[in-house]
This record gives sequence, C-alpha cells and structure tokens, in this order.
Amino acid sequence: MRVTCVRLWAAVNVAVAAVAAVPGYRVEFLGAGWTGTGMNERGDVCGNVSPDGTALLAGVSHDGRPFELLPLPAGMQTSRAFDINDAGLIVGAVCPNQYVITQPTAAVWRPVPGGYEVEVLGALPGDPYSAVYAVNNLGDIIGASGFWGWNLSTGVQFTESGPTPLPGGLLASDINDQRVVLSGRRLLDLDTGAFTDVPLPPGNWQGVVSAALNNSGDFCGYIVGYSGCSTFPIRYRQGIGWEFLGGCATTTSATALNDHGDALMYYYTTTSGVDFVGEGYFPLGSLIDPSQGTWFVQYGGANAINNSRQIVAAARDGFSGPIGAVRLVPMTNTPVAGDMNCDGSVNGFDVDGFVLALSDPVGYVTQYPNCDIANGDVNADGSVNGFDVDGFVALLGG
Repeated sequence: MRVTCVRLWAAVNVAVAAVAAVPGYRVEFLGAGWTGTGMNERGDVCGNVSPDGTALLAGVSHDGRPFELLPLPAGMQTSRAFDINDAGLIVGAVCPNQYVITQPTAAVWRPVPGGYEVEVLGALPGDPYSAVYAVNNLGDIIGASGFWGWNLSTGVQFTESGPTPLPGGLLASDINDQRVVLSGRRLLDLDTGAFTDVPLPPGNWQGVVSAALNNSGDFCGYIVGYSGCSTFPIRYRQGIGWEFLGGCATTTSATALNDHGDALMYYYTTTSGVDFVGEGYFPLGSLIDPSQGTWFVQYGGANAINNSRQIVAAARDGFSGPIGAVRLVPMTNTPVAGDMNCDGSVNGFDVDGFVLALSDPVGYVTQYPNCDIANGDVNADGSVNGFDVDGFVALLGG
C-alpha cells in the first residue's frame, strides 16, 4: 500500500477541472446555529457557533459531516475561526471571557493525529488585542493588532519570530498562494515588497472594501459611492477589469471567490447568490435540486466557494426547521469514475478516498456517507482493488 500511495501522490499535481455546466446541488447540513466562515479545496469548513447568543466557539466540519468544536487553550473560554487552508490549518482568535469579538487574541489550530492543537499568537508590543483573518497554502498568516478589539488598526503578518507589521500598517483582508496580500484595491507582494494600486472604475467612488483574493490575482468586495444607494457588489479580474455584480443596496457585497473567478454575494435582508464566470448569476436557493427537499437560503452567511464550486452558506431546513451552516455540493447525473469525494471532478483531493476505499471499505463508507464507493471501480470489474490503481492514476493525469 505504501508504494501505491507514493504512486498516487506523484500524480496529484493536476488542476481542478472546470465545471462545464451548472448542475443541481445537494445540501449537507453542518449543524444548527453554526455559521461557516471558510472552506478549503477538500471541502473542509471552519466556522463558529454561539451557545448563548453572545459567546462564540470555533469548530471544523470534515467532508460534509457535522461541526466539531476546536480545542481552547488553557485560560481561554471562547474562540472564533476565520479561514482554513488545504492542509487543514485554521486561523482565528481566542479570548479569556465571552467577548471574543471585542477582546480577541490571535490563534491558530494545527491538525494533529486525532484532532487539533491550538497556539496563541499574541499581538504587537503595546497592543492588547489581535486576530488572524487569512492563511494561504504556504502557511503565511495575516491578521491585525490594535488597542480596540473590534477595530484592530495595524495589519500584521504572524511569523515564527512573532507578529510583524505589514508595510505602512496595511490592513489586509486576504492572502493568496503567490504571497500577494489584498487590502482594498491594493495588492502587496510579500516576496518583492512591491505594491500594485488598481485604479477605480470610471465614476465618482470613495473606494473599495475588499473581501477575498484568488490565486489569479482577482478579488472581490464592494465599491462605495457618495450618496443614496451607493454600495455595489464588485469583482476585479486580471485582464478583464472591474465587473459590477449587481445593483446597489444599503448593505451588499461580494464575499468570496474561487480561482475560476466565481463570486458569492448577498443583498441585505433579501438573498445570497453566486455569479459563475460563463454562466451568470443564480440565487443560491435556485441551485438546490428538488430531491433535497425545501431549503431557504439566508442572506449573509454565504462565505466560501472552492474550485469544485462547493459553496458554504446558511439555510433553514423547511418552513420551521433549524437554521445553520450548509455545504452545497454540485450533483452529477451519472457516477464519475475516480470521483471519491463526489465533488463532480477527479483531482488530487480524491486520493485519500481512493486509498481508503482500497484499504478499508467500511471506513470509506463511514467517512464519505454521501458518495458511492463504486466510483473507485475504475476498471469496472465489479470491485475496488489494486487493479484499479493504474486507471485512477491515469484519471489524475499521471
């Protein structure tokens, strides 16, 4: 099996396949009261729950299963998660009382066998509060530090030697795998120290509040005018330019985007939706397949979309059921050979499931309850075994 694993991982360096059409979505309910805040390419989700309406506790959901609480450091009572990378590293904040939103201290959760371990990262000298907002797949961690916990004033990169101010105290909202940091309409390359200021689109605008940056250098958020209904969800795409994703509202924003440029957004008190590059805009509720029953997607709460077009949102189960985090997963009309995590494509994130199907079929069914182990029968001989390895590696591009 060790040789098999080596051969499989040698073939993992492939791009995630683009989705040719927009299928119906299935709904995976991750837990009542939970809000998902980030998702990686494996489909793992980080998020938060409020046990009493005031305090927050951070958690993680693996492959569509219910959230599990993350551990708290000694002396801490509450926690908050903001982002998760493909290795499962989660970043956020902890607090010794119930006020993690207003009195945070930066923290990181690292996966270990059997769970997670947590580390408190601290703040800049003289600052009582800090938080971590984003992490990339290289392990770069960014956030902020300051005197007021609800309005942290200095952008920070958290390194092995401690918190380090970003140049000019830049307040950053995201970082990509090219080590480019996003702040408003400014891009900072951590390797070179060079700034890129993206000019505003034509019109009378105050500026851009950014939310997310992808690995192509595209970003999204909202643009602010000067009067009346002046806030618009917006996306910037390298080589394309600015794209207004909808009309104005008192509160509206694009909240997340993937490497294809697909962007999530919301309008205050109305709806959450997605703008797929090539297919256009869809309210999230319209994507849910009728076989999934009745779900009411809430505005706000649509906070993550990955390259497989899995989406994290908030929804109510039926007319009177609980509201909580859901993972929306594209459904395929026919089984896809080699698609071991059932995200509609075959890529490196199927390797773990394929190895598990070979070594422990019962464990596979337990870990992937919404998938069909028969997808691992690549050579169609009626069973998942070593004779399927060559075919699976070929599907990965190896």
